[in-house]
Amino acid sequence: MYTFVQSTHSHMRWLIMLTAVLAIVLPMLNQNHSSKSKTPALVFMIFCDLQLLLGFLLYFGLSPFGVNSFGAGMSTIMKTPEIRKIVVEHFTLMLLAIAMVHIGYSKIKKATDQNTVKKLSLKFFGIALVLILLGIPWYKL
Repeated sequence: MYTFVQSTHSHMRWLIMLTAVLAIVLPMLNQNHSSKSKTPALVFMIFCDLQLLLGFLLYFGLSPFGVNSFGAGMSTIMKTPEIRKIVVEHFTLMLLAIAMVHIGYSKIKKATDQNTVKKLSLKFFGIALVLILLGIPWYKL
């Protein structure tokens, strides 16, 4: 079970990055304000939420690099870069990214013109994408 969830979580990062780029770029190309202009943001948020669910399954149960790592002590976690990256940095940065996605989508949903959608998408989803890129444990590829 761990291997399946971890592999799915790992491969889904590409969908997250693709939908993030689409959520940033597509509103820039769209000139008319409609409910369709908010769809890329919704899709991005849904994929992020699915990824968060998989991450929580790993962090709080299945993975030896989640809460199970705290048995070794916080000093051991912080001294071991590979464990620290997952247990502290990845977890924190991804939660911040998810928060940016949800805040951004909430504001986009209330937007009344396309220029506001463009600005909010660039600001919130851009920050979320940077946080995601910083938080991904690239050494595990």
